[in-house]
Amino acid sequence: MPADQHTTSLADRFAEGQRSFKGLQLAGSDLARLDLSACEFTDCNLAGADLSASTLTDTSWVSCRMASARLGSIDGVDIRFHNCDLSNTDWTRSRLNASKFSQSKLTGANFADCTLIGADFQQCRLVSAFLPAISFRRKPLSHLDFSDAELRGCDFREAIFDGCSLRGASLRSCRFEGADLRGCDLGPLKLNEASILKGAVISKSQATDLLRNLGLQVM
Repeated sequence: MPADQHTTSLADRFAEGQRSFKGLQLAGSDLARLDLSACEFTDCNLAGADLSASTLTDTSWVSCRMASARLGSIDGVDIRFHNCDLSNTDWTRSRLNASKFSQSKLTGANFADCTLIGADFQQCRLVSAFLPAISFRRKPLSHLDFSDAELRGCDFREAIFDGCSLRGASLRSCRFEGADLRGCDLGPLKLNEASILKGAVISKSQATDLLRNLGLQVM
């Protein structure tokens, strides 16, 4: 079915009152500017689809394939993703307040200029993701892989890291006062990077590794 027919079919079904969709094959489709508020999507394929400027408020996405989808400028307040492939997705300038991402793959995802007030990430792969200036303050962070991610300006004050990784991440201008980093893989840190962790709690083994990485002998 051509992409425009996919769009018409989905919009028509929404207009007719359907709110639950399963197994849709919409890879590469143009779904921009649709209003799909309060819909549920399960096992759908939207890889490479264009959902730009769509209204996705209070939607639920379970086990969906959405790699390289365009999700810029969407209204995604209270949007929920579970066990989805969101690799290389572009969320630029989207409103994602109170959004929830769990057990999902977000490798290379771009969250530039997004509003993410109250957003929650749990058990997600965020390798090489672009997540500047996001507040994780006082949040319990469980099994988040931030390896090689761009995190400049993020607020991690009083956050608790459990099974996480910051290995290779860019931490410029981040704040860690009161953060518990004992459950986090910090990787090798340079002297200027180590100073960013001022005020955080680390374990004795992490402290030893940190000093060793800075060229100091630990006796």
